[in-house]
Amino acid sequence: MAVVNETGRRVAEQGFVDRIQHLAGAANPAFAAGSFLVPLAFLAASLALASTELLFYTHVAAGAVWFGFAIIFPAIIGPTLGGLDEEASAAVNRTLIPKAVFFLVGFSLTTVLSGTVLLTPDLGLGYGFGGTWSGLALGLGWGLFAFGLAVPHRLQLSAYYETLSPDPDASRLESIEKKNLIVGLFEGAVMLAIIVLMTGFRLGL
Repeated sequence: MAVVNETGRRVAEQGFVDRIQHLAGAANPAFAAGSFLVPLAFLAASLALASTELLFYTHVAAGAVWFGFAIIFPAIIGPTLGGLDEEASAAVNRTLIPKAVFFLVGFSLTTVLSGTVLLTPDLGLGYGFGGTWSGLALGLGWGLFAFGLAVPHRLQLSAYYETLSPDPDASRLESIEKKNLIVGLFEGAVMLAIIVLMTGFRLGL
C-alpha cells in the first residue's frame, strides 16, 4: 500500500503536542527528557560558570555525537535492519526510532546553540570565534539542524508510523530506507564541509 496504515495515520494526524507525547511514551519519557536535559545542562553550566573551555568541549562533544550518529544511522543501522525479517525489523524500528529522534534533536540543538554562544561576544566568554570560516560553519550547522527536522526525522517517523500496523508494508519501508541512505550521504557531505571550514579557521587559512 502507498499510504500510511490506519493505526499510523491516526497517530500522524494528531496535534503536535499529542504526537510528541506519543513519541515520548514510545521512547520512554525519562529517556526523551534526558536526551534534551543532559546535553543542555552542560551548555547551561558553561554559561553559569562563564567557562569558555566547558562551552567549547560541550560544542565539540555534542557535535561529534550528532555527526557520528547521523552518519551511522543510514549507513549501518538502516541496512542492518533491512537484512532482518519483516517482523523483527518492524519491532526494532518501533523501539529505536522514537529514541533516535529525541536523542538526535537534543544533541544537534545543543551543538548549534553552543556554537552560536561561542560566536556571540556580548556574552562575555571571550573565545574569539568570530570570522568568516566559523560564521559559515555555524550557518551550515543551523541549516543542517533545520534540514534534520524537515527531512530525515520525518522519514524516520514515516517508517515508525508504518510499523504500528500489524502488517507493515515492506515495500514502503524499503523505499524509506533508500531515501534515508541518500539523505544520509547529503548530511555527511555537509558535515564534512563544516569540519573543513572549522579546520580552516583553526589553521588560520
